[in-house]
Amino acid sequence: MHDSAQIVILTSRFDPHSDVIVQRLGEMGQSVVRLNTEDVPQSSEFHLTVDADGWTGALGLGGGRTIDFSAVRSVLVRRPGPFVYPDAFDAVAKMFADAENKHGYSSLWSLTECRWVSRLDRIRAAGWKPEQLHRASQMGFEIPKTIVTTVPEKVQDFFRACSGKMIVKTLSGPAGLAAAAERGAAVPDVDLRTRFVTEEALSGLDGVRAAPCLFQEYIEKDHELRVTVIDGEVFAAEIHSQVSPSTRVDSRSSDADIPFKATRLPGHMEELCRAFIDSYGLSFGAIDLIRTPDGRIIFLENNPVGQFMFVERRLPELRMTDALVACLVRK
Repeated sequence: MHDSAQIVILTSRFDPHSDVIVQRLGEMGQSVVRLNTEDVPQSSEFHLTVDADGWTGALGLGGGRTIDFSAVRSVLVRRPGPFVYPDAFDAVAKMFADAENKHGYSSLWSLTECRWVSRLDRIRAAGWKPEQLHRASQMGFEIPKTIVTTVPEKVQDFFRACSGKMIVKTLSGPAGLAAAAERGAAVPDVDLRTRFVTEEALSGLDGVRAAPCLFQEYIEKDHELRVTVIDGEVFAAEIHSQVSPSTRVDSRSSDADIPFKATRLPGHMEELCRAFIDSYGLSFGAIDLIRTPDGRIIFLENNPVGQFMFVERRLPELRMTDALVACLVRK
């Protein structure tokens, strides 16, 4: 591949991670093009030709920026969001246009053979939380007891089986609200954080019937572990969330000054994290683990496009941005 090969960042307009990565690649003299999904289709021009001689594809993004898919070295998939359509489109027109755009762009991405961090279909396959838990358990991780249900009585039974120490978390997280907003629905103000379920809350479980909810036993922890795997390299950080009552369940629940510490996982656990990410065919993954007071390490979940700079800001010795940029530049 020639030296002018392009690096494509597939994301949305508000993504500080992509801001930093694009800047870093530019400083290195790399040809980098950022594709924000909000610019599709109104500020972009799509072209794909397929014939007996093969295929060619190009994407014009305005301002003289063009993606030539015959010259793409690598693609970083960060945080692509929904496409944006003219206000004049009614709901039916938006649904049809969206289906056509998704089909067209998915075809283009599937034809593009280059280094992917990571392929879209593999990111989707790696995002189902119950499947993650099953796979992690089969591979040798310890996992929390978990149910996903729409039956209030099952929740009450599980609460008792957990001796009253139970948490609830969303399955889709922000993606579910984004999808609703994309369809034009009024998006409610929903708390997406992992949180305790109290005994009083058990009397108001009718909302569970509307959509599957994920409930887990709460396991006491000494600290959280954020393990980021980039192209096989493992970066581990301890997050001592237990220092603050507001972050005891979810370290994202507060802006409290939580201590972070770079660490190294035991050899077998580091290899297990690497193997877990590799089992999906991913080049990147951000795994959430906890270490219990008695030293056990418990798997919680993996985010195939997870945030990592909140760790690197506190622990600059974990040079994850450098590792990601090197992965994209590598021929």
